[in-house]
Amino acid sequence: MVIGILLESFPFILLGVVISALLQTLVSDQLLQRWIPKKTIPGILFGCLLGIIFPLCECGIIPVVHRLIRKGMPPYIGIVFMMAGPVINPVVFTSTYVAFQAQPEMAISRMVLAFAASVFIGLWASRGVQASALRNTVSNANEQAAAGKTNIKHPHSNKAPNAAWKTKLHETLEHAAIEMFDVGKYLVLGATVTALLQTVVSKKWLFTLSDGDWTPHLFMMGLSYVLSICSTADSFVGATFIPDFSLGSVLAFLVFGAMLDIKSTLMLLKVFRFKTVATVLIISAVVVLLGSVAFDQLYMHL
Repeated sequence: MVIGILLESFPFILLGVVISALLQTLVSDQLLQRWIPKKTIPGILFGCLLGIIFPLCECGIIPVVHRLIRKGMPPYIGIVFMMAGPVINPVVFTSTYVAFQAQPEMAISRMVLAFAASVFIGLWASRGVQASALRNTVSNANEQAAAGKTNIKHPHSNKAPNAAWKTKLHETLEHAAIEMFDVGKYLVLGATVTALLQTVVSKKWLFTLSDGDWTPHLFMMGLSYVLSICSTADSFVGATFIPDFSLGSVLAFLVFGAMLDIKSTLMLLKVFRFKTVATVLIISAVVVLLGSVAFDQLYMHL
């Protein structure tokens, strides 16, 4: 089961570290600064919608955000992108629509609730998260040293275009390898914990928790966090809980698990300090819980 989780996550991690490496070598700090909105509200909206350009899951998005923040993106926009990107992207919307063809409103509701939760997180992070919230890991120093070493060995100034292209390719591969090793160890740890929990939890026991106004939502949020299924595939798993669980509780499963799970939490702790990650988790849980319960109430009266 560990191998299955790793095989599911690996392509998205690989895509994330490749994009991260390309951002490092091809996008200058000055160019990035021109793209990013200066005001808070446009910055939050920018972070929410950035997943349309970079359609990555919760695993692949973390190295990309790590790189963007270190190149000058404000941490609050990076956090918003990490929360919204795994849900608000065309790949996830399509997979959700296909999985819930009998309930097409689920695809739209998933995007809306993730957007709302990300905006609340962004409003908090714009005030409470500064550059000091990032961890200064040894791997960051090693990466900077490697980058400096690469630049010394391959100066760009007097090279022909073909040689400069080869230098860029070499730098991209080197950064991707460093990032892959750095993030991969947290993915392996998270996949191991997830696989252990998946083998212990009984489906019969799950369905005993489907009654009540709040219990199913809380349970489905916890289950999505534990199972740590990729956001591009979790809709097909969530659809199997209908009609035993309400649509609102399944919606909570789809949104909360895509924003935060065991794998992504471990990788987030590699980038941000514990207090920041814990606060993001609490805000996400409260907004998703209230939103999914409200969805059930509205659906019952339609």
